Amino acid sequence: MIKIAICDDEPLLQEQLARELSAILVPLGQTFTADYFSNGLKLLASPLNYDLVFLDIRMPGPNGITLAQTLRSRKFQGALIFVTAFMEHMPDAFEVEATDYLVKPIQPKRLEGALMRAIKRLKEQSGKSLFIQTMNWCKTVKFGQIYYAEVINRKIYLHTRDGVIEYYGKMKELEPQLSPHFIQCHRSYLINPDYLTEYADGMITLENHAQIPVSRKYHPILMKRMMEYMGRQD
Repeated sequence: MIKIAICDDEPLLQEQLARELSAILVPLGQTFTADYFSNGLKLLASPLNYDLVFLDIRMPGPNGITLAQTLRSRKFQGALIFVTAFMEHMPDAFEVEATDYLVKPIQPKRLEGALMRAIKRLKEQSGKSLFIQTMNWCKTVKFGQIYYAEVINRKIYLHTRDGVIEYYGKMKELEPQLSPHFIQCHRSYLINPDYLTEYADGMITLENHAQIPVSRKYHPILMKRMMEYMGRQD
């Protein structure tokens, strides 16, 4: 299932795009859902749990480029495809790692190509997920959705952008599943370094304002791993 958001202030274009998406994806056996937003503020107020977002550029509120920059600053990792009548913003679009830049009126072949690239990207990212399985249920959580993991007694608490997920498990089982993307800073905590905003006085502050302790044992490990992480960002 692919979750799609269409952000455009033209209802007719929203409907047309949804029809064309269906015409391309349904014959491939690819299921999808689509949510519609008439401006960027409404999209930003949503859970942002989308795999793919179509963005107009000129619309009320923040324009599409500013909206895309905000999405990326919030660690949105889904694919972005711009749909616009204006060519001049193309260089800005790829600064935010857009999958494609489609000019209205949309050509079906161009749309299909953009979709195939987006789906390929989603498949490449699917390995960066935590698969949780218990006796009664199973769930996949993308690493990018997780702020940190906390283990108390025999229970794991995943603090995510969509809330807290809890299930029974142990740190020695969880750490290999999240490695090497997460860093252990305490016997009970694993953090996502993408969300780290400050480390001072033995405490880590994350973007969701959570305060995570760093034990003396794990301090050198944290510093080494953060240096490696910063090197990968260059």
